[in-house]
Amino acid sequence: MNEGRVTGNKAIGDGGTWGEEAEIGMSRKTYMWFDLAHRLFSTARYIAKGDDDMFLRVPLFVAHLRLLPRRGVYMGVHIGSSHFGKKGLPGSTYMVGWCYTLSRDVAEALVSFKPLRRLAYLPYSEDRYDEFALLRFQYEDVMVAWVLENAVNYKPLVYVKVLPCHFHEARNSTGHSQVVPTSMCVHHVREDDYAALMARFGNDTSPVAICGSIQKT
Repeated sequence: MNEGRVTGNKAIGDGGTWGEEAEIGMSRKTYMWFDLAHRLFSTARYIAKGDDDMFLRVPLFVAHLRLLPRRGVYMGVHIGSSHFGKKGLPGSTYMVGWCYTLSRDVAEALVSFKPLRRLAYLPYSEDRYDEFALLRFQYEDVMVAWVLENAVNYKPLVYVKVLPCHFHEARNSTGHSQVVPTSMCVHHVREDDYAALMARFGNDTSPVAICGSIQKT
């Protein structure tokens, strides 16, 4: 959790992995955010986590939240992997880390899991790789899903799978904009994109939400 230190070699907007220490730090911050938010915002029905390089169209986001149940919600772009980490641990499905949302009860179940809390405050070293990997702590979005589904086994969990017309990359492989009227979360935006997106959506204060896929387990 040292990325706030002054340095001249930070890379903005790059993909891929940042190294285990940085990824572990991201998982710590994600845990601490949900732990803080559910205490600090005592009347909040939902708590979201988002990347700092995405644009969120808040009025449309809130319009979708109003369609959802009050409990059990786990919302985002649903993806998966066949395996995890160096040791080939079983893979899982999860909501990608650009932006995902938990209802209050789900967030409380996540942060109340004592083995996860312990790792959030335990110094990391390579010798502890396996211990952290058991809860998929190396990737925060995978960690959240793994703990809820496999460790806590929280039920009922309502998977709200956001459509790609709402959550998507800012540009396609050829560099052309993918922003459309239904865009809600735009990932990998550049600094000059924010002004353009606000100019396009800033006055759209009453958008209409369209419900996509909801799955209850």
